[in-house]
Amino acid sequence: MDVQTTHGYVTVFQEHVIRHYQTHLAGPRAARAAREYRTPTKTEWAEFEEHFDKRKVELGNCGRPYATPCEHEHSCIRCPLLQVDPGMIGRLDEINTNLIAQRELAHTKGWLDELKGIDLTLRFLHDKRADAQRLARLIWASRSSVLEGVPLVHPWARWSLFRIRAATMSPERAVRPATTATAAAMP
Repeated sequence: MDVQTTHGYVTVFQEHVIRHYQTHLAGPRAARAAREYRTPTKTEWAEFEEHFDKRKVELGNCGRPYATPCEHEHSCIRCPLLQVDPGMIGRLDEINTNLIAQRELAHTKGWLDELKGIDLTLRFLHDKRADAQRLARLIWASRSSVLEGVPLVHPWARWSLFRIRAATMSPERAVRPATTATAAAMP
């Protein structure tokens, strides 16, 4: 493995990079009201944590941003923000079987718009199933082997770990910016 390849895996930034970034952030922060950077209240923190509970759906998690409503009420299969849990592949198969039966009925009855809608949902379902299978393979690979010392972890899995860490942190710790000592301690 050459130096250029391993350089991409380095997660510790040099101190001058962090200092430059913090200086860059100081400008926009100075222009904003100080009340926006206060420690959140217990109510606000509970509301933030509750958002992640609301994002849990039958098939996995909805990736919509904090404090935004779901625009795809009860049609998550078509939603590009749905992150299907690999453990729900069997449920996707059940939904697929049901949609095929609905498609046959719509075809028999001549419901052309219904056919278009079902076909669209089937396309999204197949894409979601492929994504879930790919994630399952990545998770399995990260548990069973390591590629030249670098564990294989899917970005969704890293995001889940972040959410778990954020949910278990105190509000004071969660809003505190990372220091160079913290960055240097990271593997």
